[in-house]
Amino acid sequence: MLIACHEIVGRRHFDLPHELFQILTWDTMPPDHSEEARETGGNRVEQLANNFAAAVLMPVGALEGYRGWSHLFEEELIVRLNSAADELHVTSSALRWRLAALGELTLAAGSLPEAALRNNGHDNMRATPHPLFSKPFVEVLRLAIDKGLISVRRAAALFDGTAEDLAGLFTGHEVEPPVEL
Repeated sequence: MLIACHEIVGRRHFDLPHELFQILTWDTMPPDHSEEARETGGNRVEQLANNFAAAVLMPVGALEGYRGWSHLFEEELIVRLNSAADELHVTSSALRWRLAALGELTLAAGSLPEAALRNNGHDNMRATPHPLFSKPFVEVLRLAIDKGLISVRRAAALFDGTAEDLAGLFTGHEVEPPVEL
């Protein structure tokens, strides 16, 4: 399973349970190949995966503190969706469709302008990519280099990088680089 690190955090959060659903149901409901990331539509398998992801990220209990959507008009609704989505670490669009599925929205969910919900209403929001590897992995790599189980050159080559890239990997995780670097 690969999650695009350049996507905003809410999108990455949505992609993980979506793909998990597809892995769990692969034998009985194999998904069609698709490179398109969307939170609505698609075939039945995609719809089920989206519903699963929404329920995992936004269970009814987590939405209890976010009641009172029915009296909001478009502009107020957009502001509240964006704010709540930021707090829940999901996308505004995913929150909108989850609330619609739960019957919490009286305004037609599809009538809200996508542009107002994109990036949870933030202009030029850039995703902060996750580091390529976890800190425990980097610590094990350092130990392997220190013990001579792998050379710096070989480790760098495995990551399609240089020794300088490897040094950056260690410092990025606040792990003391091996002596060889």
